[in-house]
Amino acid sequence: MVLATRIFYRPGKRISTVCQALEESAALLSTENQLVNEPASAPRVTFDQVTLREAENACGHAVKRSAPESHLKASNGPGISAASLCALLLVALPARALEPIDTDGPDFIESSEVVPTGHYQYEVDMTSVRDRRSAPATTTISTPTLLKYGAADNIEVRLAPEGYARRDGTSGFGDTAFGVKWHSQDRDALQGMPAVSWIMHVDTPSGSRQFRGNGTRPSLRSVVTWDLPHDVALGLMPGIKYDTREDAHRFTSAIFGAVLNKRLNEQLRTFVELSAPQIAHARDGGVLASWNLGAAYLVNDNLQLGVRSGVAANRNTPNNYVLFELAQRF
Repeated sequence: MVLATRIFYRPGKRISTVCQALEESAALLSTENQLVNEPASAPRVTFDQVTLREAENACGHAVKRSAPESHLKASNGPGISAASLCALLLVALPARALEPIDTDGPDFIESSEVVPTGHYQYEVDMTSVRDRRSAPATTTISTPTLLKYGAADNIEVRLAPEGYARRDGTSGFGDTAFGVKWHSQDRDALQGMPAVSWIMHVDTPSGSRQFRGNGTRPSLRSVVTWDLPHDVALGLMPGIKYDTREDAHRFTSAIFGAVLNKRLNEQLRTFVELSAPQIAHARDGGVLASWNLGAAYLVNDNLQLGVRSGVAANRNTPNNYVLFELAQRF
């Protein structure tokens, strides 16, 4: 009986995470090996010990063995220590191998992952928002953009201009936000552990007069993502924002979003979500919330197209909107 174990490696993921997965596999396989009687004449597997030892040294401080004597068993050969297999994996990985692009959009709930170290990524949206809450109804077209750079293994820096905007004959540019995302925990579907990240933004009153916000508005959000069976993922994004009204009154509002993603194939995923960019007292603008439906299509590993459409979840929210997104990593 041979147990096949599949290990997925995300470039930029900490070595300890990869080795931990191998150690868990070793624990399972070492138990199985006790039930397997290998012929004495079974061929032995040999490795380039110099290369292997160098890679093991790279793993050395990252691997914390819970079962030091556990071994992975080759189907026709001797035991291989998990640390050695970890080293072999690191040696064999292509230096420039990257997983497909992971974007914060087109859904409202952002990604819990960060851009790989040394890479840039942009996500450009075109949105159309229809507001019938007061007469006459208005339509606002805008081009919010997110620019990201992988500054470290688990850190990305962010620049988020609202871009060009036009509302019923009036045009200009929106405010710009500066931010950082910290990926604090890798997901582990087997143990039910979610991926976790923290996003801090500061919106600045830097846009044209007609589209400028009031004062500096800092915000903090957490993104928590679980992998579920059948290629489904659940994401939650709670947050808080310190905002300013037009009369310069400062107030605190909450942020919340929940999304279910379903991957249909390697290129296409769809999602349904509830987004609430503002949960505040009525005097501070009340609750803004919408129900959203959308999809993202992976053109190649570094290019993605997305769409999202939403309808108001209450009478205080603009009636409906549609968003198109282009995202690229380089």
